[in-house]
Amino acid sequence: RGKCVDFSSVFVALSRTAGVPAREILGTRISKNGDITGAYHCRAEFYLPNYGWVPVDPSDVAKLMLNENLNINDSKVIEARDYFFGAQTETYIDLSTGRDVVLNPMQEEGPLNYFIYPYAEINGVSLNFVSQEYLKYIVTFQEK
Repeated sequence: RGKCVDFSSVFVALSRTAGVPAREILGTRISKNGDITGAYHCRAEFYLPNYGWVPVDPSDVAKLMLNENLNINDSKVIEARDYFFGAQTETYIDLSTGRDVVLNPMQEEGPLNYFIYPYAEINGVSLNFVSQEYLKYIVTFQEK
């Protein structure tokens, strides 16, 4: 169990340990129209020489298994595994890549673990983006 960033981090760590370049991609999923504030998602990519970066989304496979109580050999899981190892949905937008993100101007509290949520500082102290008590925001999408 874990969140998408956990699954992607494990994939990246295992890939790098095996000598395969890999990175985390943080972004958001879009719907036809409306509020996508809570639709942030993390996936991964690995690099194949003479091909380029290949998308991988291990958490969507795990989510399918958990939500539908399926085992690893179920045909739906196999289909999802095959799809999410080399493809990504057209409803995903990349926002940032990697970890230890330094903004410009540089934030006073040091590099961000990852950059997917709005970020703001007051007098050198970052605002809590999760509670939205001090930093209120909404992210919307409208198809044209």
